[in-house]
Amino acid sequence: MFLKRNLILILMAFIVFSGLLVRYLDRVPDRHYCDFRVYYKAGQDFIRGKNIYFRETQETTPFKYSPFFAFVFAPLSLLPIKASAAVFFTINFCLTILFFRLSFHLVQGSSLAKIFSDRESLLIYVLAVLFSLRYIFLVGDSGQVNILMCTLILAALTFLSKDREGLAGAFLAAAILIKYTPVIFLPYLLYQRKFKAVLWAILFVGLFLIVPALVVGFSKNLFYLSAWGPSIITTSLDHFSYIDSKNQSIFSMFLRFLSPTSYNVHIFFFSFDDALNFGRIAAVILYLAVFIPGKLKPRDMVIDSAVLMICMSLFNPNGWVLSFVSLGLPCMLLIQYLFAIKGKDRFVLFLLITTFILTNIMSRDLLGKGAEAFGCAYSFTTLGGLLIYMALLKLKFSKILRF
Repeated sequence: MFLKRNLILILMAFIVFSGLLVRYLDRVPDRHYCDFRVYYKAGQDFIRGKNIYFRETQETTPFKYSPFFAFVFAPLSLLPIKASAAVFFTINFCLTILFFRLSFHLVQGSSLAKIFSDRESLLIYVLAVLFSLRYIFLVGDSGQVNILMCTLILAALTFLSKDREGLAGAFLAAAILIKYTPVIFLPYLLYQRKFKAVLWAILFVGLFLIVPALVVGFSKNLFYLSAWGPSIITTSLDHFSYIDSKNQSIFSMFLRFLSPTSYNVHIFFFSFDDALNFGRIAAVILYLAVFIPGKLKPRDMVIDSAVLMICMSLFNPNGWVLSFVSLGLPCMLLIQYLFAIKGKDRFVLFLLITTFILTNIMSRDLLGKGAEAFGCAYSFTTLGGLLIYMALLKLKFSKILRF
């Protein structure tokens, strides 16, 4: 029976994957391979020893990632771009499955765990995927790396829960070198006295940054490292990136609501700098709340980890909508919690349903481009992330935490 069920699930996954791959390969060439072409070109430039941070035309999005990422991606750049895109889409699909599986078992491995039946477990998976489906499609269609980064973080947390600090540090370091936002986990791990994991993460960051020199030489790699930081500053921390409606970071929400922009959604008339500073203050407050002791066991960090996954997207200066695929772990935790208590926590249930509406109702596929633009301008995804944040804090500071 068990084998038959698994075969059915594998067959269903293969059918879904095949349909999505055909859809993707039909659409993506007309969209010039979206963000994927940035990685593809950087991989080619890396192989040829060219400047991976040089933007040859304005039509090409600048490469903002570490030389290590270009090194890892380089083998895919040896393929024709369509074949390479198909391989990367396949990797993203497999990582999505792993992402939700790791999320489920991280909650199951905590002190909050409750054993569910096969039917309940399947329904939990379906609901968690449904909550994140918009972001999963956005990541897949654009050829982005957010699911890869989030899966590496969850792998690090999984190994950390098993006291395997070396592997935890290696996976966290890899995540940091894809996008720098996972670095917010390091101060928290220090606070939790996970000194070995932090040390291993720092050591692996240094090691991974040296590895590209094996291909391009030490002088070229040093040049890449010196150009990496300025590239991030000039392409990610500029005025336009902050106020762009597709940017759903907490900083951008404060800028659009508190200062005049072309979107005309402001309710106050603060200057750009003042509004941005308000956003920074809000981010600090949200981050510090993670360090306040809750009702969890000292070694049980699943709720805090879920909060940090939200913060990782909220604090990203380029927090585009698709970056909120990180809500997968928080939603998985809250859905398991509501299943365990049979939905009796009306406050958390209300927040979860409201988040689902906010983050999905204004998608382009449902209501068109106009609705999507409206939802982005009014920061619906940001607000949804903040509601999930509130629900997690409610669990963290509740007197009864066991499911």
